[in-house]
Amino acid sequence: MMARLARAEMPRLRQMLFVAGAVAALEAVNRLTGVSGSLLVAEIIIMMVFASSLNLLMSFGHMVSFGHAAYFGLGSYGFALAITRFDVPAEAALVFGPLLAGIGGLVFGALCVRLTEIYFAMLTLACAQITYTVLFQWYDFTGGDTGLTGFMTPRFGLSEANFASAAMVLALVCLYVLWRVVHSPLGLAIRSVGQDRYRAEALGLSPRRVQLVAFVISAFFAGVAGTLFAVFHGNAFPDYAGLGFTLDALIMVVLGGLNSFLGGVWGALVYTLLKNFVPLMTAHWELILGLILLAIVLVMPHGLAGGVKRLAGMLGWGALR
Repeated sequence: MMARLARAEMPRLRQMLFVAGAVAALEAVNRLTGVSGSLLVAEIIIMMVFASSLNLLMSFGHMVSFGHAAYFGLGSYGFALAITRFDVPAEAALVFGPLLAGIGGLVFGALCVRLTEIYFAMLTLACAQITYTVLFQWYDFTGGDTGLTGFMTPRFGLSEANFASAAMVLALVCLYVLWRVVHSPLGLAIRSVGQDRYRAEALGLSPRRVQLVAFVISAFFAGVAGTLFAVFHGNAFPDYAGLGFTLDALIMVVLGGLNSFLGGVWGALVYTLLKNFVPLMTAHWELILGLILLAIVLVMPHGLAGGVKRLAGMLGWGALR
């Protein structure tokens, strides 16, 4: 019996060692590559949280959102507006970004979950465009197209390396909470509704209620990423809620691999690296980036997480999902 339990715990132990190794590698890059390396690590970490929040909707809830950047932008502005308009201390204002994003997710989600498939996706896009337009045109409150700048010292005055380390700790907490959600009874309900809403309803679940809860959780963690991004740069702009950030998140999730919890993590890592280094090599970086992404998707239809999972199986590390 003890031997059987030990064998059952081995995959989890290997996964924990893998995560510890990945964190150690990122921290080594953060500490050994200077300011530019620390800034890159911080950006990767923030995008990991952002992409993982969308991954909860897409991979497990089977809800494709074309407007997920709305909650990233609300997180940034919730933090910035708390400081600039309500004189909240910067440290206390950290809670207002995710809170505003969660409220936005509750309001927009209540509308979006009434529809399914492409109609759901288009309504999420409409909600995001409403958010972007309000942020862009409400000059007296949001600063309009000039955004909100100069309201704090970027990174709370921390060095680039120390901020990246602090962001890594917060990101690990967020990813762990999301992982617990996915592997909880709530996560099972989200997957059940995503796979077959009618069968789930026959089993006694309320599809709209389950989807709304998933939507709010996803928006909240997108708001955490947006708040971190505002702290990172010391500003908030309407573009943070624009279509560009939504497309980035969608690419990260698809590139990382659907139906895998680590899809958002792998996708954010590789996509952020490509976006930072390919432009240094060629003026036609968008074309090259598109070709690289196309090649990855064709070679690994299950995404980077699927490739890593197969490699882990070959090495006897168990499933890294």
